[in-house]
Amino acid sequence: MERAQHVSINLPALQKLANTISSAMMDGECTTEDWIGSDVGPPTGDPVLTIDWIFLTSTLNFSFWTNDKEKGSYCRKYKDKLYHGYEAMCVAINQAIVDGIDILNAEYYSRITMYDLENIFRPLENSSPLPMLNERLNVLHETGSILLKEYGGHFLRCIEQSGGSAIDLVELVVKKFPAYRDEAVYDGQRVSFYKRAQILVSDIWGCFNGHGIAHFTDMDRLTMFADYRVPQVLAHEGVLVYSSKLKHRLEKKEEIPFGDSDECEIRAASILAVHLIANEANEKIPLEKDTGDFGERLNEPLVDVYLWRKRRERSDIYEKTPFHRTRSIFY
Repeated sequence: MERAQHVSINLPALQKLANTISSAMMDGECTTEDWIGSDVGPPTGDPVLTIDWIFLTSTLNFSFWTNDKEKGSYCRKYKDKLYHGYEAMCVAINQAIVDGIDILNAEYYSRITMYDLENIFRPLENSSPLPMLNERLNVLHETGSILLKEYGGHFLRCIEQSGGSAIDLVELVVKKFPAYRDEAVYDGQRVSFYKRAQILVSDIWGCFNGHGIAHFTDMDRLTMFADYRVPQVLAHEGVLVYSSKLKHRLEKKEEIPFGDSDECEIRAASILAVHLIANEANEKIPLEKDTGDFGERLNEPLVDVYLWRKRRERSDIYEKTPFHRTRSIFY
């Protein structure tokens, strides 16, 4: 961040947000409970299927924003409730399971056709389609084929090779699955964000409450998941400060290419900000609120999920703050 030209961090605003988050954790709000959401979450009862669901949704967890004001974002309905973006995608996957489609089977999605993909992820009438379907098709084919060849079609076998280390699992995923290799070059230096690889590991940890196969002893070494929604919250709260030039790009809804220096600065600043928030908040949280033996009382994935949910709950407020629009399979 020392070389950043268009993004900076406002420390007083950061400390204010850290105070809010530490209070939320002490009130029991910032936990792994109902991590993804029971209505849109994975099937339960069989850990292998649960993990395969998490791997599939993490593989497809990218680029849900739209420029269509009339239709709005990709939308699906479940139990008379509307879900958008990532949650709508989860609803579509769960509906496919109910309909008897073998969508969690790597053998199936490694060869899935565009016709079937469009049918599974069909939007509600008058809502936008799921973006980047061609890219999602390619990612499913590539990722499913690797999962079959290297791990017998089940991500559980990949977890078993990590030795209980979240960092080692992230590195293994990035090494084996190119679609998770979220890297760019900033000012001549390679930078790694690994948003989806880290959210994959964190979703497994969260859904299993850090127990059993998801007992990772180094969750505190993961960063937040550098996407476009949490930076939007951080900017709205005054934590991220943008130059007038960058503000103009965001306000006119310019599509910023993946790897652009402004995009890298926003994502890097978000990672640093959440790291500082977690550190600041942990200083205020009593020891009895320790979340276990997998790291700090409050880790960065927990802060990320808290902010992401906050944005969902108050979208009417946060949508007034422009976000960076980058089309990418990495987030």
